[in-house]
Amino acid sequence: MAQKKLLTNGKSFKRSDDRWGGTVWYMNEKGERKRKCFSGTTKAEVTKKMTTYIADFNDEIQEANESHQTLRDSMTHWLQVFKFPSVERTTYDRCECTVEHQIFPLLGDKIVGNITAADLKEILNHWMGKGYAYTTVKKVYIVLNEYFRYLAQQEILVKNPMNSVPMIKKSNFMAAQNKEDLPTQETVTVFTPEEKSGAPPYIHSGRRLCAPPRGT
Repeated sequence: MAQKKLLTNGKSFKRSDDRWGGTVWYMNEKGERKRKCFSGTTKAEVTKKMTTYIADFNDEIQEANESHQTLRDSMTHWLQVFKFPSVERTTYDRCECTVEHQIFPLLGDKIVGNITAADLKEILNHWMGKGYAYTTVKKVYIVLNEYFRYLAQQEILVKNPMNSVPMIKKSNFMAAQNKEDLPTQETVTVFTPEEKSGAPPYIHSGRRLCAPPRGT
């Protein structure tokens, strides 16, 4: 979707009937070139009409531009218009829950265009520091990544701040919470020397490794 924008600041001209006319060119949301025409008995009258139109046009763009909205308003719009139709209802409900409880409380009132990579990284660090599960924090990361990718694709933002925010590695995440993240170890059966004489082959996680040494 293209951004609606002005292409000219207006141009006035004398018409063949001795009245004055004026034209303002702009691009609509579909990327189409359009014009707005004005007329009046004097050049000053037409100029005033064009000036008023341009001021109202810019105010409308300012209100519609998501980069000037709060994250709460912009992300809610994204959820309802773009996310909801594309996923299962249960997936959407989980996404909405993540937004309401982990994102809005920290960044909901911040203007979208002012949000930095440091702000986004702080969200992940905040919930990690609060002891939340790795999977919960990763859901926050996924939602933020999808949302800011949408803003960049729609050219609402020139640069995607999430490009500078990698997800925390699980081992580092667990270490920060003083928790172990060790790989599951295989079970090893160990025999005493007395047991070896009549013991079956060594067992390692239920698999035959080798026969016991000869002469035992």
